[in-house]
Amino acid sequence: MKSNSCMQQVVRWTLVLILAVGCVGVAVAQSSRFDSLGQCVGDRDGNGQVTVDELVTGVNNLLEGCGYQPVTIQFAGYVGEEPFQCGQSYSGIGTSAQEFVPSDFRFYVSNVRLITTDDREVPVLLDQDGIWQLEDIALLDFENKTPPCVNGTVQTNSTVRGRVAPGNYNGIRFVLGVPLRRNHGDASVAPSPLSLTAMFWSWQAGYKFLRVDTAFDNYRIHLGSTGCFYAQPGVIGGCARPNRAEIVLRPFDPDHDLIVADLASLLSDSDLAENQAGTPPGCMSDPGDGDCSALLRNLGVDFATGLPVPGLQKFFRVMRSHP
Repeated sequence: MKSNSCMQQVVRWTLVLILAVGCVGVAVAQSSRFDSLGQCVGDRDGNGQVTVDELVTGVNNLLEGCGYQPVTIQFAGYVGEEPFQCGQSYSGIGTSAQEFVPSDFRFYVSNVRLITTDDREVPVLLDQDGIWQLEDIALLDFENKTPPCVNGTVQTNSTVRGRVAPGNYNGIRFVLGVPLRRNHGDASVAPSPLSLTAMFWSWQAGYKFLRVDTAFDNYRIHLGSTGCFYAQPGVIGGCARPNRAEIVLRPFDPDHDLIVADLASLLSDSDLAENQAGTPPGCMSDPGDGDCSALLRNLGVDFATGLPVPGLQKFFRVMRSHP
């Protein structure tokens, strides 16, 4: 016990020295050594400088987690009022009430924030589990590789897990999609969950933010950025149509509610029996494919620009999971 205590003291004062070199007398906005509020770690009075007492507080914050609390955000895949299941036949889907037999259902979310009762957005710091979550990106996966789901994994994931500052929260905001900084790379060598090549188009086009397939390949929904361009050789500078949806759900209680991703609502304004000539079945995010218009609108994305319009989305809704 004495040895551990001595080691902790060594670590604390080593960090104090590091912070002292990096923070004392430095303007707040000039370094990544500042916290999410733009202050030096331990800078309690926010004046951009730290005293010895504040340095010790900062070290304690680093070692003890600053009082952040764990949070688990629950998602569920649905088709109307029925839970999603690989290969199950769902009737009455879309404007022509077609049969729908899904064979894949996965999507990426990023930049998850909880919204306080006074309208502040507080980031959720995701657990880095090496499987489903990387940096601020998480993969939700409802297929289990049971035929006809053959392109995915046996493992499923329906939660986003992390830490958040204590507060009173009644809403959530997140992006449906992979951020630009991670969207263009080599999926074959990327860390999980960006290593799934079935969720990737090509280096220039990037990831499929949402993938929905059907058993007979008669309808697909593959959402991703289009019109991507090089800023310089080998570097993507951006995309003409980012196609990332900003999802805002309120009221939402992270302790009692779950977020339903409903394929029936997503498809409610689409005719699954019709397809624009010369295009793949369904929507592959092609700006020239009119079949994408209603789908992107129900995702909260403007079809013409690829920019988010949160008020339009029908895909996600909140359901109370337990009292």
